Amino acid sequence: MSTPEIGLSKDSLNGVITLLNDALADQHVLYIKLRNYHWNVAGPRFYMLHGLFEDQYNQIAEAIDETAERVRAMGGRPLSTMREFLDNSQLAEAPGDFPDADTMVANLLADHEAVIRKLRNAIEVSDDAYGDAGTADHFTELIQAHEKMAWMLRVTLER
Repeated sequence: MSTPEIGLSKDSLNGVITLLNDALADQHVLYIKLRNYHWNVAGPRFYMLHGLFEDQYNQIAEAIDETAERVRAMGGRPLSTMREFLDNSQLAEAPGDFPDADTMVANLLADHEAVIRKLRNAIEVSDDAYGDAGTADHFTELIQAHEKMAWMLRVTLER
């Protein structure tokens, strides 16, 4: 693929591609965790949480596509295997662990908040170090979505 001539140096493009792929990895791990919890939630709040987790994984699925397409627009290749996602994500899986509903919500909340913190840093780096306001805007949109999803989970834990 040819290098886009969009006013960013090759080093800047490579830098934002790395930031975008890191975000993509986090999105995929969180998406899979949401699917897992959607399928395995149980208890008196099953119906509500089952639906909430589905809403969130659908939102993340859309964000995954937007992020991967931004990687391509910057001249890169998006990560595209589970191994790559796991190797590049700050989030962890817990195979075979099926926590209770409150723990599921708390785990997802912690993951959203971790993603938000990492995206805040990615905004600064993409804008200040690489001069890419477009990618910074993409990360800002992702933060806003994750903040809302985190809020939904946070209030679910309130008693």
